[in-house]
Amino acid sequence: MYYTMLDYYLKLFDSGKREFAFHAETLQEYTLWKKALRDRLMDITGLNACIPCSPDHAFLSTDEAAGFTAEYHTLQTEPGVFMPFYLMRPESNGVLRSRKHPVLIIPHGHGGGKLEAMLSQKKFIQDALEDGFLVICPDERGSGDRREFPEQGEDAVQRKGNSHRELMQLGLSFGRTVIGGAVWDLMRLTDWLLTLPDVNGFIACAGMSGGGQQTLWFAALDDRIHAAITSGYFYGVRDALIALPQNCACNYVPHFFETADMGDLGALIAPRPFFVESGAKDPLSGSRGLANVVEQLETTQKAYRLFGVPEQVRHSFHDGHHEWRGDGMRAFLLAALSKWSEKNV
Repeated sequence: MYYTMLDYYLKLFDSGKREFAFHAETLQEYTLWKKALRDRLMDITGLNACIPCSPDHAFLSTDEAAGFTAEYHTLQTEPGVFMPFYLMRPESNGVLRSRKHPVLIIPHGHGGGKLEAMLSQKKFIQDALEDGFLVICPDERGSGDRREFPEQGEDAVQRKGNSHRELMQLGLSFGRTVIGGAVWDLMRLTDWLLTLPDVNGFIACAGMSGGGQQTLWFAALDDRIHAAITSGYFYGVRDALIALPQNCACNYVPHFFETADMGDLGALIAPRPFFVESGAKDPLSGSRGLANVVEQLETTQKAYRLFGVPEQVRHSFHDGHHEWRGDGMRAFLLAALSKWSEKNV
């Protein structure tokens, strides 16, 4: 017989009240709620503990990767902390466009790195390049070229693929989390991107699974992201992260289950364009499947209705499992760019 803790934590969640659950009924209330929740999230994720530094950017090589011509760069995001990333330009991949480009950042999933994102979302990247985007695929801390020992080496990719558990264990005692470090790095990447002479200022972010997680948190905490797409990562935490605690360590943030839920993070993105893709058979949504997604979207949609733009949050679902399909995303991204351009160009 086993005396386990799972039921205890489920009951603890059910008995509690999320401190910053979204209940705003006016735009003024929304503004106050948004600032309060963001301040709390910056604290509990450890973003406030990250140390600013000079960017110390380096361009290392031009590689042929996943069928693309990609520039390999590194960027210092904290003292001695370097983020490697691939940058793909339309001109380098056979597409000629004007000098000023919008930007699409594609964070990767839990089990891989930047190359995994380029392979799994290849058609989406090809379309974005054809549409004139600069496309950036970075490595998250503990993944890709940022793995810690013993997850380094190609054989380790098949065994586990990332070092998030190790980084979470280390970070907790310093008040840090994996997702906090990931968002900090994406913020510093955005700082650098906005200095480039061939960037027009429009920044979008799109990711699958762990990439969807990074996209959700990043867009929720940084208004410079003008459009966000998350696939395979938008569901209530009770079913998906508490009932399934074997999920990657990067999902867990001290006090988050007492603070907010996924729908509240989505509400922080309003009124910017937000696209959610779900698989009807995705086991990571939990035992109730799409119902667990729809509940969170209802919370997010309340925020968009406050702004009078309910059409700016979209849900696309397919009959598959935990996978990126991409249906409707290209049109969504171009519509977001067009609307932004009307106001800014």
